[in-house]
Amino acid sequence: MKSLRARFIPANGIVHDDPDLPLPAHIFVTYVWFWHIVTILIYLAYAVGTIWQQRAALDWRVAVVTALLAAQMGVYLRLYVFARRWPLPLWQHAIYFGGGLVAWLIQSHLFEHFFGLIFMMVGQSFGLLTPLPAIVTVVTILLLTMLQSADWRIQNLDPGLAAANGGIGLLTIGTYLLLYYTMRTSSERGRLIAELEAARRELERSRDQAIELAKLRERERIARDMHDYLGHTLAALSVQLEAMQRLYRVDPQRADAQIDAMKTQVRESMAALRRTIAGLRTPGLGDRSLHQALLEHCVAVSQRSGMNVNCHIDPAIDCIPPVLAETLWMVAQEALTNVEKHAHATSTEVAATVSPQEVRLCIRDNGVGLPADAFERPGHYGLRGIRERVEGVGGILSVTSHGHHSWATTIEAALPLIAQERKAC
Repeated sequence: MKSLRARFIPANGIVHDDPDLPLPAHIFVTYVWFWHIVTILIYLAYAVGTIWQQRAALDWRVAVVTALLAAQMGVYLRLYVFARRWPLPLWQHAIYFGGGLVAWLIQSHLFEHFFGLIFMMVGQSFGLLTPLPAIVTVVTILLLTMLQSADWRIQNLDPGLAAANGGIGLLTIGTYLLLYYTMRTSSERGRLIAELEAARRELERSRDQAIELAKLRERERIARDMHDYLGHTLAALSVQLEAMQRLYRVDPQRADAQIDAMKTQVRESMAALRRTIAGLRTPGLGDRSLHQALLEHCVAVSQRSGMNVNCHIDPAIDCIPPVLAETLWMVAQEALTNVEKHAHATSTEVAATVSPQEVRLCIRDNGVGLPADAFERPGHYGLRGIRERVEGVGGILSVTSHGHHSWATTIEAALPLIAQERKAC
């Protein structure tokens, strides 16, 4: 486990917003630097105090203990104040604490007042080390202090004093472990709370993104539906009105019949528009089968435009699932509307085939072909819409255009068909 200092980056004095910290980041920085300053002041105080006490007769002993204090302070500054990374490897801790114990033994041998310096190392071991190395260090310090008090002879140890020191050591270690794991639990709780808060914010962002995505999809759906239902009707009415202008001069009776058909078409389009506005997704086939609808649509296109429309529909197409039938119906409407409106074709072929694995609808014409940017032209949603519909059911829409060949443009939709999904026919 990490010690409290293990969250601190002492190289630059910066504490990141780490939820493992036992205190708020800005307070923890102050806390750590407080103990840095206290440690440096203790080293300086021992050095200055020793020199002051021995000012009348400065000798080699003062030089030795002062040099050892300077070395200890330098190692502390290098390892703990200006460390380049944290946590430190155990061997670097061993350099400071091992060297510190050796220095203390020498210092306390030369001057008795250095005995109290060992208690600073006890506090440092609790603050800088993880539990196991800290306990080993404190036990070592206790043993050294007891041996020193017995002139380094085990037989001179006072059992009562040893028991008292042992009890104090156990109490100190127990208190340290209690505080350590209490703060560790608090840190873990804080980390979990921070993670939950981050997860909550992420969920809120995901929810907002989902709402925006749903709005975009709804706009695309409305655009497709408006184009599929209203766009096709308006395009067909435009062609029929042009034809009626010419037809009234030669056959007024047939023109009247055409007007009645246009009225019916307008009413159907208005009904479809109402359903779209209400948010309903209707197949547009009504009570008709897909086979019947495709045949009737081919006949209507042929009559309106004067094109030769050949229609070859596999009767098994009525056995495919409704969602696939709706998709193919939209593809046929869009493709034939484009042929009628833009292709200037004289001949068109519509073919639908059904196999155990897929259903295919192929529409081709001998017109002028499609422009290179047919899918990207602004304001034109037809081809883009049917591609989205086809890909939405796992299918593939392929469009090829050569221009002025026997078949200038070919639009083919291939939809996967699962045998279990086929209706009984």
